Amino acid sequence: MKKSAKARSGTGEVALKRRLAEACRMLAAAGQGDDVWGHATARVPGTNTFWMKPAGLGLEEIRPEQLLLVDLDGKVLRGRLPRHSEVFIHAEVFRARPEVNGVVHTHPVPATVFSSLDVPLRPIMHEGTNFVPPDVPRFTETSDLIVTPALGRSVARTLSDRPALFLVNHGIVTAGESIEEATVNALLLDKIARAQLMVPGGVPRVWTSDEEALVKRKRIYNAQSLESRWAYYQRRGLGRLR
Repeated sequence: MKKSAKARSGTGEVALKRRLAEACRMLAAAGQGDDVWGHATARVPGTNTFWMKPAGLGLEEIRPEQLLLVDLDGKVLRGRLPRHSEVFIHAEVFRARPEVNGVVHTHPVPATVFSSLDVPLRPIMHEGTNFVPPDVPRFTETSDLIVTPALGRSVARTLSDRPALFLVNHGIVTAGESIEEATVNALLLDKIARAQLMVPGGVPRVWTSDEEALVKRKRIYNAQSLESRWAYYQRRGLGRLR
C-alpha cells in the first residue's frame, strides 16, 4: 500500500507509531531494557490520547502494530495486548503538561543505583548540563509501582516543568516535546548518572558551574542537536525494525 504524503512527511499516525517503536528499541539497545518492564509513550498531536508500548513484551521486541492507543484515564481505545499498570505516569504527565508529546519510564541500573545515594547530580560531563541546574527532582513518596491516578499526579507534580526525574529506588521518568526528545533525555540521564557512580562515594570534587552549564545546555542540547543525534542512532540501526 502506498503511504500518504502525511505519513511520508513524518507527521501521520504510521510515522508516529514507527518513531515510538524505534524509541523503544533504542532504549533497549542502550541497556535500559528490564525484561518486559519499562515503557514509552507518544501523544497523538493535539489530542488527549497517546500510543503506548504494551505490557508483556520487551522494549527490543516492539513493533508499530503492537502499540496501544490510550486516553488520559488509562482506557485502551485501540489494541488487543495488555496495558501496563503504570499507565498513569504517562497520562498524568500528559495531562499536566500540554507541551509534552513523549514520556519514557525505564529502570536503567546506573540511574536507579545513583538515585539511592541521595547526592546531587553534578554536570561532570556535558550530558549533565542538559539537566542541571537545578538538581534533578526525586520522587520519594513510594518506590512501588505507580498504579493509580493519584500517584501519577504526584509524579507529574514532582517532575514539574523539568525534563527528567529519578523515581528513587525504582527508575527514571523523562519527558520531551517529542518521543525523540524524551528518549534522548533518558539516554543522557542514565549516561551522566553512570559516570558519577565512577566517582568514589558518587561525590565529585569539580564540576561545571551553573552559569557555564546553562550556556552549554543552550549550545549543545538544542533542536538541531537532537535531530542530528536521532539521525545518528538511526544510521547505527539502534531502533531498526526487523
